[in-house]
Amino acid sequence: MHLNNNAQLALLATSHGVNHIYQLLTPVVLPAITAEYGLSNFTAGALLACFLVAYCLLPALSGYLAKTFSRKILLSVGFALTALSFLAMGFVDNIALFALLLFAAGTGGSTYHPNGVPYLAEVYPSNRGQMLGLHQTGGAIGSFIAPLLAGALVLNLGWKPALIVLSIPGIALSLLLHFSISQGQLRETLVQNQPSKTSTNKQSIYGSVLLFMAAAFIYVLGQRGTDAFANQYFTYGRGIENLLEASLLFAALKMAGLFSAPICGKLSDIYDRKKVLVALVIIESVSLYVITVTPTALLLVPCIIFGFAAFGLLSVGEALLADIVPAAHRNAIFGINFTINFSSAPLLSLALGVIADQYSFDTGFALLSVLMPLSILLLLKIKSPVQQKACSSITGVTH
Repeated sequence: MHLNNNAQLALLATSHGVNHIYQLLTPVVLPAITAEYGLSNFTAGALLACFLVAYCLLPALSGYLAKTFSRKILLSVGFALTALSFLAMGFVDNIALFALLLFAAGTGGSTYHPNGVPYLAEVYPSNRGQMLGLHQTGGAIGSFIAPLLAGALVLNLGWKPALIVLSIPGIALSLLLHFSISQGQLRETLVQNQPSKTSTNKQSIYGSVLLFMAAAFIYVLGQRGTDAFANQYFTYGRGIENLLEASLLFAALKMAGLFSAPICGKLSDIYDRKKVLVALVIIESVSLYVITVTPTALLLVPCIIFGFAAFGLLSVGEALLADIVPAAHRNAIFGINFTINFSSAPLLSLALGVIADQYSFDTGFALLSVLMPLSILLLLKIKSPVQQKACSSITGVTH
């Protein structure tokens, strides 16, 4: 069944949301797992890293495999693997087997971003920022729903039954992707839009790509850190004993993403994407620090502001990268970018666990808020597509 562009956007935005639900599922139930097995913060972080290592380091492989397999195959198989892994976790008691299943779930989750995002970037070239923002809204909805849904299920059913119940949407979505997207549908735009070998200044392009990847690695540190330990922080760092209440604050970190991504994406279609990115980095960094010094009763406000900046950065950053990279190489480059971008997550899950055990979560988050503005120095050096064309015309490259 062939889907039109808007239907594809809706389907992929939904897929993005479900992918984010699975990404955040383990962090949400981590306090319950910690209590049942008597884990330290470091051990809990190591368990979380089993999912994150696969989820964060394998997108480069998934992007490369798109040259051999259709995106449809990679997307549908990925969701099936993740969902079935979480289903199996609901029936095991061995912590080592649980860790292996987390790795398998992360492997399945790694297939989405390097295949779904480049496709939408190719389908909507004129309003790329806004459309990727709408796609990011799907991810934000999943991120917003995950803490609330998982928290409620854990309280009412227990954490293992919660994993079983939440495996069902992934299995259904895997089948929907498989039967709703034709084999070549997600590949045809890539072939049609391949640039000629003489159409771009490769040195300028890939220099900008490397600068962007380094900047993105830094400015997402705050989001990766809060994704890993927000519920742990609210539960143990702030003394919120009710898991659902802690999960509500976790959801607040994602709340503004429901509207910020398309707004920021639209702004970046009108104004310079780099300027929008710089403004969002500043807002994200300041709001993360404010979270560490705000009284618990008022935490909702800085959490929402942080979420606005974090999701805006994701959509505008993806649009800028799509502007820079030729269509023929987007899957591979996006896969590498997501691997680099996500690679901080397993490292942070260990580092923040150690800092929390030795000092406090507030200390760890404050350190991240200081590091993130360093990305601005790299963002300002990136050449926009207009600048690249100007440099290419000076050097005699034909467009």
